[in-house]
Amino acid sequence: MSKGERGIYRIAAVLKDKGIDNKVLAELMGVNPETVSRWCNNEIQPKPENLYRIAELTKSNIQELLIPTNKWPEGMSKAEEAQKKYDMEKRIGRIKK
Repeated sequence: MSKGERGIYRIAAVLKDKGIDNKVLAELMGVNPETVSRWCNNEIQPKPENLYRIAELTKSNIQELLIPTNKWPEGMSKAEEAQKKYDMEKRIGRIKK
């Protein structure tokens, strides 16, 4: 993970809370322990099917494995603002249909 980036996974925290070692999870998943370590350190992202398997093996909700994103600031998102601008420009004829 480069400087300034924030990890999105809480895999390490979930494993710690449940008392599960990376090596045990790696063995159950059939992956190299280094892979699990890199997931835990947010250096690489697990494929969706691996994330599901981690949740299954640890009896966790997939949402527990992710950093919560429900604390966004009030107002429209950047995508909503961009869509509104696009729609306005389309209405006034700047963008061809």
